[in-house]
Amino acid sequence: MSDKISAPNVYLYAFQLQNDSKGSNNPLWKHCDKILANFTDQKLTPNLVFSQTSPSYREDLLSTVVLEFNSNPPIEGFAQPLQIQDSYAFCLNIGCPEDGTADNVDVDLIQQFNPNQVLLINGDDNFLGQTLLIATGLPENSSDKLDILKPLADKCRDALFQSDSPPVFYRSGKLFGSPIFEYGEISDTANYRHLLVWLLSDKQTDKDFNKCQEEILNLLFHRNKIIKAFQDSRLIYGELDREYRTIEKNMEILQQQFSRGTVLTAAQLQEFQEQLKQLFSKAVTYTRLLRKLEDYDNTIALNLNNYIDILSKICDILGIDKEELSILNHFSRKTAPYVRSQIAGDLGYFRHGTNLIDQAIASIRGIVEIEQARSDRTNQLELRKSELGEKNRDDRLQSTVQAIGVGLAAGGIAASSGTDEVFQTVQNYKIPVLMQLHPFLFSFALSFAIALLAASITWWRTKPKNN
Repeated sequence: MSDKISAPNVYLYAFQLQNDSKGSNNPLWKHCDKILANFTDQKLTPNLVFSQTSPSYREDLLSTVVLEFNSNPPIEGFAQPLQIQDSYAFCLNIGCPEDGTADNVDVDLIQQFNPNQVLLINGDDNFLGQTLLIATGLPENSSDKLDILKPLADKCRDALFQSDSPPVFYRSGKLFGSPIFEYGEISDTANYRHLLVWLLSDKQTDKDFNKCQEEILNLLFHRNKIIKAFQDSRLIYGELDREYRTIEKNMEILQQQFSRGTVLTAAQLQEFQEQLKQLFSKAVTYTRLLRKLEDYDNTIALNLNNYIDILSKICDILGIDKEELSILNHFSRKTAPYVRSQIAGDLGYFRHGTNLIDQAIASIRGIVEIEQARSDRTNQLELRKSELGEKNRDDRLQSTVQAIGVGLAAGGIAASSGTDEVFQTVQNYKIPVLMQLHPFLFSFALSFAIALLAASITWWRTKPKNN
């Protein structure tokens, strides 16, 4: 296959979210001016006009700027800045005119369209991505078989990227009747670049492309949004995976602690309470990450619907069937559903992490509550014993006081009533020991004995019973 091509053109489609960088401050316009500086003195940023109201879908920010170049062979092109929904878009065309001045030129001419790799944008987190399209004619009587044309398509790719990590071949097909080759594997999130090499073998192809340029740009906008959402979901996947492993490790430690079956010390109980606080914090972080993953899936679903609608619109414009757009239709039928299924699988797997956290929180709560209840019960028993001890002391004191009071009362009564008659009776019996006692001493001894007896009986009957 010859390395000759005719009237090669390169199209750059780049997209960036507005977010906080609205208007002329958006980083995309700086990239655009940097690119244009390699070809012309014209700039976009000072001439952009931004509406105060959001467009229903799409709005031109500036009439198409025709670029003027001084080169041989002659190069021409245009730049078109746009606002599409919540994002900005930039379409740039650089190439040779189809007036016969650039027929049968060498593939290496494409290098001039990307000096210093200026077309390869490395944006910030709000950069949605870019698609590069090489559209070039074939020499007369060239074959249109895909396997024969693939080496030429590869050379076009290499000329544009100039050996700077060119994207790998993905698939091929036909679009508007001409062979087209797609490069870039979306699973390679770190180095992903999207490139289309369109080898125009049919004159009608260029006419159909011109009819649908607006729809092609819109289509690529939603495609890049889907790819960006998928790439961002891989970052969230990494965070969730790390969090999930940490949760599993914590669960193993908790199970080991639970299996000891010993009474927790105050320090261990405090440690469990700290772990409970940490798990609550992890639950919030983990749930936020899961919600982000769900948001990316919703973003993909929304943009996929828009992508499919635009495909239908292209079919209506050209009066063709979707099967004739197989290279574009493949993305909506195979690629996008695949990335959605991958995210769905991630959600199904990582939702178990929420259950693990809930189980850990419930387990720790249970252990803490049991230990607190056990501690409270022990404290209550100690308090009860203390209260009982104090009550017994009070009861004993009360019993003693009561016994003394009864004894004193009984002794007083005995002393004041009838002791003289008892003494006289003792004298009559002539008991030697008692006859020598003075009447006062006899009365005192008798009263004391009666008081002691009454106090003893009272104390015995009122003393506290041991519990």
